[in-house]
Amino acid sequence: MSYTESHLLNGEKITYQGRLHWFPFLPAYLLGGAFILVALAGVVIETWWLTIVGLAAAIPTFVWTYITKSTSEFSITNKRVVIKVGFIKRRTLETMLSKVETIGVEQSLLGRVFDFGTIVVVGTGGTQEPFHNLSDPLEFRRQVQSEVSANDALDDGGSVSSLPSKPRDERECPYCAELILKKARVCKHCDREVEAAI
Repeated sequence: MSYTESHLLNGEKITYQGRLHWFPFLPAYLLGGAFILVALAGVVIETWWLTIVGLAAAIPTFVWTYITKSTSEFSITNKRVVIKVGFIKRRTLETMLSKVETIGVEQSLLGRVFDFGTIVVVGTGGTQEPFHNLSDPLEFRRQVQSEVSANDALDDGGSVSSLPSKPRDERECPYCAELILKKARVCKHCDREVEAAI
């Protein structure tokens, strides 16, 4: 059972799950492959110590990659954004959808080509939590926005089509004049720090 599944709230269900992309692990895959070739060369020339050294280096490389990928969870439920990375040293983020101000996406040129990047979860208090190497980060952001919109439109068991969204207490950013939440400390449009309105 995954971390998210074991920490679901009453009435909560997982609606989307992201994953780490393979490209940032490419150097580890290539290094592990090189060690495997060294081990095979040791078999061919009957130098068993070379085979043992190659396998001793290759196995931890692949095990580390597997553990890193399998212990990282990027989940969206109908109530929260739940992210957990790390195995021995664990880092988690569990934010109610109503507290998510925005999901920022940062992609390098390689990230755009291979479709991976960093997501930055910005809470209503201005807290910023970056998570790196997520596969298809734009889709993750779209799924969060979809759930937030659905939750805004639902009220006491109503439906999206029958109820209007709840009004948000907003104000203009003093730097870019875009609308932000009244309690926000960082503008989601221009990324500048602003004083929270009381």
